[in-house]
Amino acid sequence: QQLYNRYLSDEKQFIQKIHHITGYLPVNPSLYHLAFLHSSVHNNVHMNNERLELLGDAVIDLVISEHLFMKYPYKGEGFLTEMRSKIVSREQLNRVAMEIGLVELIKVRKGVGDLKNSSVLGNALEALTGAIYLDLGYNRSARFFQQRILLQHYNIEELEKTVVNFKSKVIEWGQKHDKDVRFEMLEEQEHK
Repeated sequence: QQLYNRYLSDEKQFIQKIHHITGYLPVNPSLYHLAFLHSSVHNNVHMNNERLELLGDAVIDLVISEHLFMKYPYKGEGFLTEMRSKIVSREQLNRVAMEIGLVELIKVRKGVGDLKNSSVLGNALEALTGAIYLDLGYNRSARFFQQRILLQHYNIEELEKTVVNFKSKVIEWGQKHDKDVRFEMLEEQEHK
């Protein structure tokens, strides 16, 4: 089936792109087509990538958690959770999805907006991971994310230095120095 898909199928160009991105030849190309079909094109849950996104998100969380657990054997749960959040942030997932070329494969309805500033691409990366999981199993989906994404497109040491949650840092400082920290809403603006 894989050889037919790669060399004889009508969609060999699509299959070659998937192979280039993932390192694997799809057995069931329809899963990969679904991974790139945004809900703006099909609102039916069986005709868009939302379900695959959920599955891929779970695989990605496990792969990242295991990677961080092994990389930082003496760090606590809070640190590991914060690092995982930095890795799977919308900004990071969108960046990686752009770098690996998912923007060429995603199908969205015109008028959705700028893909770079939305979660569409990051969601497609999660859905792609979910498609690999269903098509080829956990080991290959995990290997894809760890080898082709995490190790090639992330600088974990740089992310470690990045402060994302400033509010929690202020609270930590207050606890460390026995200071009472309170946050008050001074003004709220409505964004249109």
